[in-house]
Parts: sequence; C-alpha cells; structure tokens
Amino acid sequence: MGDLSSIGDFILSRIITDSNGRKFRLQDPVPLTPAPERISLATESKPWKNYWRMLGTVLLAFILIDLGIVLLIFGPLEGEWILTFLGAFCSFLALPFLILLHRPKMVHVRLATPDPNGRNYHPLPEGGSLFTTQKTVFQRFITRDDSVLDLPPLRQVWGVFAVVLLLGVIFSIPLLLSVLAGSDDLVFGVYLLSFIPVLILAIAAFSIPVFAWWATSSKYIGLPTRRRDGEAWLIAGMASALPALIINSWIFPALLPSFLSESAQMFLLLTISAPFGEEIFKMIAVCLFLPSIKNARKGFQIGFTVGLGFALIENLTYILNSTIFGAIGLTITTLVRGIGSIPGHALWTGVTGFGIGCLAEKTDIDKRMLWILRRLSVVTVDFAENIGFDVDGDGDKSGYDDKRESLDEVLASEDKEYFPWKLINQNTGDIIDPYFDTEVDDKVSSSQNKYDMIEESGIRILPPSSALICLCLAIFGHAFWNGSSYLIIDVAELIGFGSTGAGIVNFGWLIFLICSVLFLVAVILKGVRSLPS
Repeated sequence: MGDLSSIGDFILSRIITDSNGRKFRLQDPVPLTPAPERISLATESKPWKNYWRMLGTVLLAFILIDLGIVLLIFGPLEGEWILTFLGAFCSFLALPFLILLHRPKMVHVRLATPDPNGRNYHPLPEGGSLFTTQKTVFQRFITRDDSVLDLPPLRQVWGVFAVVLLLGVIFSIPLLLSVLAGSDDLVFGVYLLSFIPVLILAIAAFSIPVFAWWATSSKYIGLPTRRRDGEAWLIAGMASALPALIINSWIFPALLPSFLSESAQMFLLLTISAPFGEEIFKMIAVCLFLPSIKNARKGFQIGFTVGLGFALIENLTYILNSTIFGAIGLTITTLVRGIGSIPGHALWTGVTGFGIGCLAEKTDIDKRMLWILRRLSVVTVDFAENIGFDVDGDGDKSGYDDKRESLDEVLASEDKEYFPWKLINQNTGDIIDPYFDTEVDDKVSSSQNKYDMIEESGIRILPPSSALICLCLAIFGHAFWNGSSYLIIDVAELIGFGSTGAGIVNFGWLIFLICSVLFLVAVILKGVRSLPS
C-alpha cells in the first residue's frame, strides 16, 4: 500500500481515502499459479502425531463397524429394532468424524525468490503484506499435503510397549495376591479398585504393539512413503474386518450342519472360515492399491500394513474382552497379541502382497486397475451431474470435463512417483531421513542408492512369486495357528498329560508359535528389503 504518486503502473483494485484526504490504492495479491515442478517442501518432524491420528481412527472405526454396521445387520435379522436404532446412531456418530479426520489436506505455499527486478512488499490475500529486506518475486500456489510418513524411533515405541506390560504386571500383583488369599470379597474389591487403571491401560495397550510393528516394518523395508498412503493402507485393513466379521458371525455358522458338536463347529470356524474369509478380504484390500504396487517389495510393504490395520480392529476387541479378568488377563493378552498374533496377521497379508507385487512386475495389471478406478470416477461424476449435482464446481452440469484417458493411453504412460516433502528436526533444522537410522543396522552397497539395494547377511527367505501360492500360504499359516492352538490341549489330554500337563503343553506350544512367527518375520523382512525398490 502506498501514495498514488509512487504507485507506478500497478492495476487498481480499490481506492481508499484517509482522514487527511489522501488517496491510496490497494494492490491485488499475486494470483495463484500451478506449483513448480519438483520443488522440495519441508515439514516439522512430529512422529507421535501419526499415532494419535490413527488411535482416533481405530476407535471411530470400531464404533462404526462393531457398534454401528454390525448392529444395523444384526438388529433386523433378530427383530430387535432397538439394536437397529443403536447401530444407526453409532454409524452416523462415527462417520462424520472419520471423514473430518482424514479429509484431503491442501497446503497454501508462498514463495519469495530473490530477484533484482522484484519488490520489497507483497500484498497477502488475507490482508496486510509480506516485507522482504531484498527485492523478491512472489509466487503463491496450492499443493496437496504429501508429507512423508514420519514414525517414532524404534526404541521409543518398543519402550512404550515394555512400559505398558510392566504396568500391567504391577496392577496384576494385588489381584494375584488376593486370589491366593482365597477371599472372594477381597478379590472383588481389588478388581473394582483396579478396573479404571486397567481400562485406561487397555486403551493404550491395544494400539501400541501395532504401531510398534508399523514403525519397525516401515524403517526396515526402507521405502519412501507418503503419510496419506500409509494411513490409507491401515484404514483399508480396518475396513476388511467388516466382511470377514459378517462371514465368521453369520454366513459360515449358518452353512454348518446342525448335527456337528459345538467343539467341531468352533474348530471349522477357526480353520476354514476365519483364514479364508480374513485373508481373502485382506487381499482385496491390498488389490485396491494395485496402481501404486510396482514391484514385490512395495507389494509386501502394503500387504504388511493392511494386515496391521486389520489387527488394530481385532486387537481392540481382544483387549477389551480381556479386561474382564483384570490386569492379569490384560497383560497376558497384550503380550501374546503384541509379539505373536499382530505380526502374524501382518506377515500373512505381507506374503499375499508380495505375490501381488510379483504379478504387477510381470504384467500390466497395475495400470489396468488404475484405468478401472479412473473410469469409475468418471462414471460417478457423469452420473452425479446428470441428476443435478455440480460435482466439479465449474458452474455447469455437463459431466466429467477433464481428459478421458483410454486404456491404451494409460498402458503407454510412464510410471512417475516423486516425494517432494522432507522432514526437518524442529530443534536443529537438520533434514531427517525417516527410513534409515542407526537403530536398523543397514549395510548399504556403495555402488547402489540406499533405496535401491541393501546388502543383507544371515538367513533370508523370499515368498514364492505366484500370487495364488502366496495367498494359499497365508491361509495355511493362519489356519495352522488357529487350529493347532485350539486342539493342543485336547491332544495333550488325549495322550495322558492331565489338566496341569496339558496347560504346560499349551503354553509351550504358544511360545513355539510366537517364536516361529517372529523368526519368519525377521528372515522375510531381510529378504524383502534386499530387493530393488
């Protein structure tokens, strides 16, 4: 803003007069322009912010799925309209907050570049102006928030997991002592006193191990990942729990013959319904991201994360149920699921994703899926505008206005993926690499970029390159875990171990299963991260 005599040839947008009768004119802000190509943007590193976002997401997803949609289905089937109303209420309560939490984020960037032909003052659209000590050329553009996935150091997340377990043990001691004392009143009193702390601990416990495995896999695989992509993979895994739950709860039990015993029905549910239903729907969730799966390494990363998203929903159910038994049940459930079941879900879906990634490398299925998704978007916009909604906000209702790419054009297009965002330490201003740090012993070949090839020593295992065989392996691993865990006590008692001996055998078998899963996770992760990215 300045006196008319010194304005020069700027375009007038508005003239104002001050109390002394002097006239001034306000310069229009620089108009928005397209974002420059391959510009690097920085954001402060706030790794625990992602944890709180996903914690809120899984709680809302649990309300939407388990208390909303499930009751909407169960209520009419059972003729319980109160449950139907409760399901509708929970669905409408959670859905808007989920959309608000994960709405697309845009960033308004203002760029002042030194230029002797520029100016020192630049008007801003919200009022006022930007002053630069040297002459600059000013640009404004809007770009999508493609911040890289920023997760805490491994020591922190696994340290929090250890603290949660330690607190669970501490809360378990008074309850255990009261049980040994043999007084029911004392046991009940101790349980009531510890219920609130145990419930708070449960809310922290259900998500920490999943988040720890997410951080471990992301840093171990070492593929640059957008935050919105990583969160989308987790959410897809959560969503896949709904159809799996419907199959396990209603469809499969209805198909079982009525003459089977309750034990036989449960065994079939654990070894057929759960493995097939859960692994197939998790595979479908992975396939939704086929356009971004270019190789086996990326496929494994997406599959592993989808499996963790499924485990988030399932883990919350198990943890809440375990609070019935106080801190003892909570601690045992957190330990078993945190180091066994959760990486098991992630591993099985990761293997499936690996096979899908191999398929994408050998075929053009990823681009065909991209074309299908784009066609669905075009058809959706055309339909919405034909019935009277101006979806694209261009003032007319003529349908989809951008270029309609043919399948041949999509197949001929080049793959482009660029991550212009960088993380900076908010205290030092240094650039942070979120995928390689001193906590993971990386041995990077000097002849290769660290994102292209990592040398590994020791045992390495790679899943088969067939997508169908990988899916079968995932189903078999899931079924073996469930079935053997269910039968081990009966087998031990049948052999003649007795109830105490059967309990010891059951505990030993659980340790064997957990160790086997952890071993497979370690060696397969080594094999996968040695592949080209």
